Amino acid sequence: MTMNGSRRFFVVIGTVATVAIAGLGFAQQDILSSPARPDAERARDAGTKPLELYAFFGVEPGMTVADLMPAGGYNTYILSPLVGSSGKVYSGPDRRGGMATRLGDNPLANVELISGFGDMPAGSIDVLITVRNLHDLINGGNEAAALAAWMTALKPGGILGVVDARTTMEGFDSSTHRINEQTVIDAVTAAGFELVESSDLLANPDDDVTTRAETGNRYDIDRMTLKFRKPGM
Repeated sequence: MTMNGSRRFFVVIGTVATVAIAGLGFAQQDILSSPARPDAERARDAGTKPLELYAFFGVEPGMTVADLMPAGGYNTYILSPLVGSSGKVYSGPDRRGGMATRLGDNPLANVELISGFGDMPAGSIDVLITVRNLHDLINGGNEAAALAAWMTALKPGGILGVVDARTTMEGFDSSTHRINEQTVIDAVTAAGFELVESSDLLANPDDDVTTRAETGNRYDIDRMTLKFRKPGM
């Protein structure tokens, strides 16, 4: 994969992700086909590729993971059965209240709702995932405090997985609500994380990145997928 401006990819891992998913077995694929999942969430799967994404970040059964700023809980409700009864999912902060309502109606035994990043025990998280949230933290100047809390919560060698909408503009582009990939990398590595690799799993070369990230099919736009590690292993 060539580098072009802010669209820089360190490895092409589409094949790697496919192989990793094959190793997960049919039980994980059954999670997506469960009739308990809302139709609207199933419709997102083709564009968000959740099992491939979690495989890239290294999520495995029995792990303790975090789904940060989970909105309606799309990822939380897949991660919960994926890590299984011997694993745990921290979900939150619940900025819009949707997770508390959903968990009240459909509780998950291995999910704990958190009200703040500091609610996660220090050194307890194997993989921490945040999907299309970091741009808001960076734009608001709140990323340093958030990243410090995430660093504390992760185990040594733990993974921070970031997905966000990409722009070729510098920094945060308020007109499209997208962010430059290098801006994200710079912010996260400045907090002490190591960049492990970048995937084109959610890239879309047909997206000219000029439309607002929230409009149209927001699950088919060009997105960065970045894997960082907490030093220590």
